[in-house]
Amino acid sequence: MGFRIVVAAVFWLALALPAAASGLVLIIANERHQAMNDARGAAQVLALEGRFSDAGFTVDQATDLAAPTMRAALASLSTHIERRGHERVIIVFAGYVLHADQGVWLLGSDASSPDLARIDDAGVRLETALAVAGTLQGGAIVAIADFGYPGRPASGLTAGMPAQVAVPQGVTLVSGPVERITTFLRTAARPGANLRDTGARIRGLQMQGFLPPYLAFLPEGHEPALDAERRAWERATENDTAEAYQAFLDDYPDGAFADEARAAIERLEQTPERIEAALNLSRDERRAIQRDLTLLGFEPRGIDGIFGPATRAAIRAWQRHYRLEPHGYLDREQVIELAAQAARRAAELEAEARERQAEAERRDRAFWRETGASGDEFGLRAYLERYPDGIFASIARQRLREFDEERARAEALRDSAAWDAARARDTVAAYRRYLADHPQGAFVDEAHERIDRLEGRARPGLDRPGLDRPGAAEMEAARAQEASLRLPRFTRVLVEQRLERLGYEPGAVDGEFDRDTRRAIRAYQRDLGQPATGYLTQGLMARLLAEGFMDLLD
Repeated sequence: MGFRIVVAAVFWLALALPAAASGLVLIIANERHQAMNDARGAAQVLALEGRFSDAGFTVDQATDLAAPTMRAALASLSTHIERRGHERVIIVFAGYVLHADQGVWLLGSDASSPDLARIDDAGVRLETALAVAGTLQGGAIVAIADFGYPGRPASGLTAGMPAQVAVPQGVTLVSGPVERITTFLRTAARPGANLRDTGARIRGLQMQGFLPPYLAFLPEGHEPALDAERRAWERATENDTAEAYQAFLDDYPDGAFADEARAAIERLEQTPERIEAALNLSRDERRAIQRDLTLLGFEPRGIDGIFGPATRAAIRAWQRHYRLEPHGYLDREQVIELAAQAARRAAELEAEARERQAEAERRDRAFWRETGASGDEFGLRAYLERYPDGIFASIARQRLREFDEERARAEALRDSAAWDAARARDTVAAYRRYLADHPQGAFVDEAHERIDRLEGRARPGLDRPGLDRPGAAEMEAARAQEASLRLPRFTRVLVEQRLERLGYEPGAVDGEFDRDTRRAIRAYQRDLGQPATGYLTQGLMARLLAEGFMDLLD
């Protein structure tokens, strides 16, 4: 780049500029350095080239210049100004800066830990740039994008620009961060822009020197600037992006094409993607949209709040169905309409479900009238077979339980009567007839015991001669009395445990009073001289549990 700036300077000397030219601009951006860390961001000032060219300036720019090349560029610029004469000149430097009582230095890309003895070899004095600009009093700007210094300067030197600089008459010196400098210079290139007012609106700038209160750097109606606006507008329309139009507006906020630029930005930003993104839909809101699509029959393949390809396809299908542009993105009105349609569909489905339920209930009630309402067992079972969870299922089951209980009572009475008949005869044949007719009867064990006794095979301890078997009525009363106790399962287990401890062999200790348990209770009752019904009474319960408690104390 050093060679380029020298060639450019020679070119300047030979160039015949048009009368309407606005002036000269020299931009030096020293971002990369040979022996120091890079001044990252210094090259941002190079973007000013297009802005100044559009405003009618002749611009040359270079990057990463060593100190000798920087001096050569300033010398060439000074010669060109002297020979050709120009109304305006702008010198821009972005990079590292050091200062001392003796002056301010703009460091070249070849600088390497300079001290006071070698500082003039490491950079160009700011005073030199100011002197070159000062040959055009009233039309000169020197702008320094100050990057300070990477590290600790040598003794006697300080990083960055000083608070005060001796500025020649008619020269405007502006310094600060690179972003502020580029903003200031872009504005300064507008016709009618006042330098002092422009700098005052930008925080972080330091301005010194020539700052007239009313004088604009480029006058209103400056022709090259008007041509520049047209060229800038042409570039923006060629790019046709929101960024290009916004850059145009940044340079020409009140220009002839400003309204068109704003309209173009609005057109470009109002894309379906941007419109939906501006809604800032939450994850729950996206799930609600997916549920709405599902309700309407447009399957998004999941309700997870993520708008993937399947959801976009579902949105496009919905849009096509309702003759909307099928781009797969939603705006606010479409979200509202989709929710309204889904709400209506949900109400329809609910009404349909209620109608189906009402129809099912009508059929249920009609079948009940045909079957279970009459109260016969066959009809009740037919109803439950078709409607196991129907409206009248609990009633049907209760009535069937009553039928079963009645049969059980009748069977118990028949069993007891058969046993009474066998006992009355008290013969082996009578007991065998009882066993044949009632193989699951309540007195099967006693029948076998009586047969054994009559045949000479008596088992002592399980029966006592002389005790009459209770009759059917007494057995029914004993059964009802035990049922009235409403014994919980754990109490039944205690009873079985006590009988087992006493040697009456009640069978499994599980709280279920089966045939073995009844036989054990009858044996216990006989030993106490009580009627052997096989059913518990309150007194018998108290005795069993009290004896069990005393055993625990022993």
